[in-house]
Formats: sequence, structure tokens, C-alpha cells
Amino acid sequence: MSETSHMREIYLHTIALEPARWTPARVSAPLAALLPEIVRHGFRKLEIYEPHLSMAPDESVLPVMIGDLGIEPVILSSYATLSPSTDGETFVALADEMAARVARFGFRKVRLFPGQRVDPADDAAVAVVQERIAKLASRMPETELLLETHDRSIADDPARIVRMVEELALPTVGLLFQPTLFERESSLSQFALQKSLVRHLHLQDRNAAREMVLLGEGMVPWEVFLRELGADVPASIEFVAAGMTPVAEFDLGRALAGVAADMKVAREMAGRDATY
Repeated sequence: MSETSHMREIYLHTIALEPARWTPARVSAPLAALLPEIVRHGFRKLEIYEPHLSMAPDESVLPVMIGDLGIEPVILSSYATLSPSTDGETFVALADEMAARVARFGFRKVRLFPGQRVDPADDAAVAVVQERIAKLASRMPETELLLETHDRSIADDPARIVRMVEELALPTVGLLFQPTLFERESSLSQFALQKSLVRHLHLQDRNAAREMVLLGEGMVPWEVFLRELGADVPASIEFVAAGMTPVAEFDLGRALAGVAADMKVAREMAGRDATY
């Protein structure tokens, strides 16, 4: 999985290796147990699912372990709640915790959910989220903040999240693109609006039944997005079909092989001609 200057950087997002991600448990295997296998399969640059750190038996040992294995933790995939449901005092504590974790691991970027369950038409709630993003940018001026275009957030309105980023007008704030809806035409329209602000991609593909499939076999025209953005915009493999299983049926080797397959397809897609 070596990467060169002319090749798009594609990271393994450790959430792809966590079948408990949407359950109350959140984590089924500690990150310390996953890291040697991640390296054995050739992956060195990671986007790390925050519960793999915050729910670790001993988070303090992980930076040394990561360094000893030659891994670069590039993106912290944060689940900090920036919406008004979080009171001001709690937000300050979250911001302090995030900044400390970024410094501890040396993350260069943080992925943020832009207002969990915030209606993009609720101007007051959007203003709170926008103000808190600005405060995080001020708190961590060397860290890039990536706002994921995830559903059930301000990103439900593709134009509204664009306007929020434009109003922030901060060099360290941009979009982490994934389709808000996993449909071809809506994702093309979303991309056309957001392309100039996209700093990173979350790669996953789904068929018409919303089942996870190999990249390029689903509804999302990733070949268009990868080609149009060029190799300067990196990406993470977020989910693979082999990872979407109950915990008892999860096979780490198969999931890692799925990540490798999606990486290969993504790099091949970037070389194709792609039009809208």
C-alpha cells in the first residue's frame, strides 16, 4: 500500500473494522488488537474511529504503539456533539478533550459531524454549530476540520452546509464528502454544489437496496468524483461489505481484504474519463 506523490492517498478508516459501531457497545475489539493486523496487511495511514481511542482499555499506550508500528494517524474521526443539545460548559470540555487527543496522537485533521440532528432550516441551531466550529478552529489553528456531508445533519441541505463553510471563511475548514443520499442523480447534484470545498472523501458504495457493495458496483458515481477532484484530494475507505456483519460473524481478514479491494478500484477509477 505504498503511496507516491502522483498517487491519491487513501487511508483505512478503522470504523470499517468495527462491526459493533452502531450498537450500544460501539467497540468489539480494542484498537491495540487490530493494529498489528492492519500493518500486516500493508496499511500505514489511518483515519481513526474515536471510540477506538476513548473506549480503549488504556488509551495512553496507543501513541507509542502506533509509532512503534510505523503508523501515521492522519484523521481523528470525532463524534463530538456540536449541536445546541450540548450545553456550553460541556462543549468547552469536549473541545479541550479533542485538542488534547489531537496533540497526543499527532492528528493533522479532525472529521466532525456538522450538527447531529440539526434541521438545516433552523437558523438558530445552525448558528450555534457554526460558532462552535469557529471556536474549534481557533482552539486548534494547525488542524484541518473536515465537516462530513452526512445525513441527519445540516448537510441534509447541500446548499446550506456550503453557505455555512463559506461564511466561516476559514482556511482550515472544508467538507468531507460522501453522498447524503446514496443515489446517482442526487449525489451528482450534491457534488456539483460542493466540489470546490471538498477536502476529503469517505468511500463506500451501496446498491439500490442500500446494501454495501464493492466500490463501483453500487449507485454512487465515484468514478466522476475521483476523476474530477484529482489526486490532491485524499480519501478514506469507510465501510466495506465484509465489515457489515454481526459481531459474532465478523472476520477481520476478510474486512481488511475488502479495504484493499476498494483501494485498488478507487485508484483505477481515478484514471478513467468521467463526465456528468
